[in-house]
Amino acid sequence: MKSPALPVTVVIINFRTPDLTERAVRSLRRFYPDIVLLLIDNDSHDGNIPLLRNLLTLSPEQTRLIENPSNRHHGPAMDQGLRMAETPYVLHLDSDCEVLKGGFVESMLKILVENDRGYAVGKRIFMNDRGFDVIDGPDAHPYIRPICMLVRRESYLSLPPFVRHGAPCLANMRAAAAQGLTLSNFPVEEYVHHEGRGTASRHGYKLGVRGKINHVLNKLGL
Repeated sequence: MKSPALPVTVVIINFRTPDLTERAVRSLRRFYPDIVLLLIDNDSHDGNIPLLRNLLTLSPEQTRLIENPSNRHHGPAMDQGLRMAETPYVLHLDSDCEVLKGGFVESMLKILVENDRGYAVGKRIFMNDRGFDVIDGPDAHPYIRPICMLVRRESYLSLPPFVRHGAPCLANMRAAAAQGLTLSNFPVEEYVHHEGRGTASRHGYKLGVRGKINHVLNKLGL
């Protein structure tokens, strides 16, 4: 790979939504033709690997396709991308996103570069202990949605990894906050359209029995 224009690697994860992934990649390349991209396929087995391989031609020197032999699920695949990246910053972009205009990567990067304690930048919300959205309060945890999220890789590697969960970054970001690291809000919706539940609406979250129990306990307020 040639030297990237920005010290950022973009990670996009595909699971049986090649049409959405293609749109995400093409829209990213429209504004960032030279940014490093790791495209991770989670063992889709849907016959569309050739389509994903064709996306490499958009910026062949700056794009790598990882074909996982099993479905790692979203959180662990995000962790995989962070560990494989060679740049100091990693941008996670959901496969059901479409980049509408450029400039957001540079703006998000500036926030982290100018703050030694800066860890993650993106759409910030608050969650309870079980990973469900709540309003800000004494028992709420700040959380950056990984829809379009920039992370300082060095800090990530010192924290608990992203996991298979409806809120895959929750334990990681709770630990970051406990260490005094900053989770910064950024208006990603001004730059990126997020379809929402692009993969989940077709294939579910695949969180198993544990996920269902977690949902019930949250409904009960436990």
